[in-house]
Amino acid sequence: EESILGTFVQLLQLIQATSPNFRPFVYVITRHAQLNNNSNCNIIAAPLLGLTRSLMMEYDQHRLKLIDLQSSSSSSSTNEEVLAHALTQYMVTCRYANTIDEIVLRLETNQNQAVKLLTWHYEMLQKHEENEENKSKLQQQQICINPHKDADQHPFRLLVAPSRFLTDLTWINDERVKELLPGMVEVRVHCVGVNFRDVLKARGLYPHTRTFAQLDQDQPHVNRDTAPGSDFVGIILRACPTTKFQAGDHVVGISAHGVLHSHVVVDSSQVVCIPSECPLTDEQLSVMPVVCLTVIYSLKYRVHLRAGQTVLIHAATGGAGQICIQYCQHIGARVIATAGTEEKRRFLREHLGVEHVFNSRDTSFVNDVRNILPNGVDVIINSLSGPLLKQSIKLLAYHGQFVEWGKRDVFDRTALSMFDLRSDCSIHVIDLISLSDKQQDICTDMLEEMVQLFIQNKLKPIEPTVIYEPSQVKEAFIRCNSGQAMGKSVVRLTNSSEPLYVNGKPSAAHLSTGNHAMFPLEVCQQGTILISGGFGGLGLTMSRWMIEKRGVKHVTLMSRRTLVELEQASNPQYDDWLKLKQISKTYDAHVDVVQVDVTNFDQVHNLMERLNQSSRPVRGIIHSAVVAEDRSLTNLTQEHFARVLAAKVRGAWIFHQAIKLTHAPVHFFIMFSSIRNHLLEFASASYNAGNQFLDALAHYRVTELNLPALSVALPAVSGAGMFHRHREVLTSLQLTQGF
Repeated sequence: EESILGTFVQLLQLIQATSPNFRPFVYVITRHAQLNNNSNCNIIAAPLLGLTRSLMMEYDQHRLKLIDLQSSSSSSSTNEEVLAHALTQYMVTCRYANTIDEIVLRLETNQNQAVKLLTWHYEMLQKHEENEENKSKLQQQQICINPHKDADQHPFRLLVAPSRFLTDLTWINDERVKELLPGMVEVRVHCVGVNFRDVLKARGLYPHTRTFAQLDQDQPHVNRDTAPGSDFVGIILRACPTTKFQAGDHVVGISAHGVLHSHVVVDSSQVVCIPSECPLTDEQLSVMPVVCLTVIYSLKYRVHLRAGQTVLIHAATGGAGQICIQYCQHIGARVIATAGTEEKRRFLREHLGVEHVFNSRDTSFVNDVRNILPNGVDVIINSLSGPLLKQSIKLLAYHGQFVEWGKRDVFDRTALSMFDLRSDCSIHVIDLISLSDKQQDICTDMLEEMVQLFIQNKLKPIEPTVIYEPSQVKEAFIRCNSGQAMGKSVVRLTNSSEPLYVNGKPSAAHLSTGNHAMFPLEVCQQGTILISGGFGGLGLTMSRWMIEKRGVKHVTLMSRRTLVELEQASNPQYDDWLKLKQISKTYDAHVDVVQVDVTNFDQVHNLMERLNQSSRPVRGIIHSAVVAEDRSLTNLTQEHFARVLAAKVRGAWIFHQAIKLTHAPVHFFIMFSSIRNHLLEFASASYNAGNQFLDALAHYRVTELNLPALSVALPAVSGAGMFHRHREVLTSLQLTQGF
């Protein structure tokens, strides 16, 4: 498996090196690797699926295709010819399709010898009867509207699904506010700009602080994950008499309360009129409020930028970066920029006139900047993180000012050296959304200034501004989530005339609880639960939960480390270990710690054999061992695959073999995969190769061998697990995005 992955990656790297400006179509063809019901479950190819799926966004959009061929085991040469013909035909036609990058071509065993093309999507876990009933009700409640004509009679809003999958975003009926409070206006929303913050909120990843387990509806509006959208353009429908607005006014605005609605009610201080001489379209203007206000607030109100000063703008091809460059040029400041690819750097030189553009993917920009500015930079606009942020601060000139636009290091409590600020330097952490909620008068002034700058042609539209119809809202969010696209995305709402299906408001789904079939008496009282990666926060937390909530009496934690290392106060899991010891004492349970490497077959086999010869054989296995080391395509190596896949893939396979050889009476075998395997994310290819193998092994054990297995695609778990240890992974973006 590792050899296959390494060879494939070397091929893509060779293409990148020899053809930087053009990516040929690459088809990855597997046999029975996808996990649909009729697959023969070829688990050897599973890691290649996870790897390829993750690399799709790094290679080139829609030019890396996954095709799985399936046929019966008794297929004749004639059948193979039919399948080969269908494959050839699909390889030609799919080049013009931007919606399907992963499919199954299955040869039906009937007399027609038809090849069936299978695609799929994810659904929430529900009982089959409930699912069918809900589908029927939904279809009855669903209506098709023309948003431009019908929105006032059929208001609608975006619904963020409980799954937090971007592919599950949908439009539902909404209700308009009947009475306006003083100072409020109602706006029919024409279009909404999509910011990366909106994507993180929709995915449940926005890094705000909140009380543990507090429900979303109990949050302040600014923190609600289910209310994305802040930038909008529209028409005033109603205005409180105390405001200066009247019905029919064309306005642009910003709101922290979520504006992906056909109609919103906002404070009148959050909108300004758009004069007829404004040269921008509604779509172009609707992506501007957060971007422009961030730039104006940073450079005018905080930095007080002056002509002749030098400004370093990191990752400058995004919307905020482009406006920041233009604003600096308007003031008369000298701009230096960074970007992640040669294509983006060329864009900054040719389209925005930036003379010096350097690489933001590594620290090479430090020497590049020093070569042209040996005394340092007056202002740094930062959206990088980690080591790149720390190296950037060292570039500040005397009385220099560092403006932090990112969120990752802020919410990760990253420590910075005060020594690097010794030359009378300042740091500004910008949180525009909170500003718009708490100091609305400043935002009103900045909105007015933004509109005037466009009228005076001091600022120009962001390139590209990609427009989506409301029915394409998923694509808009997915594009923004990729972290690779330049410019901005905008979703039309009531100025769209394209058909839109709107669903009725969903009722809360209740999943069955209280099912203890997984922990019968013989498992809890007469067996041992074996946990790999046992010293991790997830292993310790699961142990505590099983003892406290399910009455488990015997847990064995496996780790390459020793008990002495676990009981060091410097160990990040030290507090979790103390809690587990206290819980086990309270509930009269026994927790054993063994130094066993899950990637060593002999060690695992001998441990299970010894436990099975005792009065408490292994009755449950939880495989939570993981090595987290995200790398982009350019940096993937054979050694990296061997290191990352060892714990997940080799460890799971060793457990599988050891269970069979020791005849362990295993009641459950749980493997912790990750939700990241089902999301398009940057730099997660090797990690997801392992996750896909776990999913495939569980499918293989259940469907082919009728043995217990469950692969759980874990989301972020509060207080435990890899996401907790490596919080930067939550954002699933490269360093240059600043989250």
